[in-house]
Amino acid sequence: MFASLNNACRRAAQLFITILTILIIGKLITLVPVMHQLELANTFKAAEMIWFLARLSALLVFYFFTRYLIDAIPSNGGALSFVKGIAEPLAALLIVIAVQALFWELLTPFVNAIGRTIYHSSAIILIVCASVWLVLRAYRYSAYLVDTVNNLSETLSRLIPQQKQVCAQCHTEIAAKAHFCSQCGHKTREPRCCTECGEAILEGQKYCQNCGTTLGKATGSNE
Repeated sequence: MFASLNNACRRAAQLFITILTILIIGKLITLVPVMHQLELANTFKAAEMIWFLARLSALLVFYFFTRYLIDAIPSNGGALSFVKGIAEPLAALLIVIAVQALFWELLTPFVNAIGRTIYHSSAIILIVCASVWLVLRAYRYSAYLVDTVNNLSETLSRLIPQQKQVCAQCHTEIAAKAHFCSQCGHKTREPRCCTECGEAILEGQKYCQNCGTTLGKATGSNE
């Protein structure tokens, strides 16, 4: 299993480098002055066609790159499983958007208003279909993402120290702000009350909300 993952990673890295090489070489060729003087079909400059072919080739290699990249993502039941689940429709959506924009550059001089409408309508349908596919995949694999968030929350809660108090009756550790023991039900603290009017007050209050008395001398209700 690890050997296949390593092989997929290696292939994906090689294809990514290939994509960069194609684009760099294509761009460098377009910088040659003669490429801006030559015309093809009296419509396109040679530099434009070279750059078009470079991007089209890069998209073709990008398709195989995504296939190996998806294979390289481990299925461990966590967030990576979610990423692996949505990677294929996400790649398809990106490719559809890029390809339709690329071919439109090539077809623009040759299509009329009706052809433009047909082309754009077809592109929109393909983009919507790929988007729906992506949404369905995201919903299907979202449980992996939820589990990852829950596990992360549990891990953080264990790492963050929590304040505790000990029950005076059964000596069980309970939360510092608990009013009753979770094991024996013993009342661990009395509610604080204003010494003047007896109004219940909260921790941190400086003045009674009922009579305005300074709460420095507030006591428990049983005193």
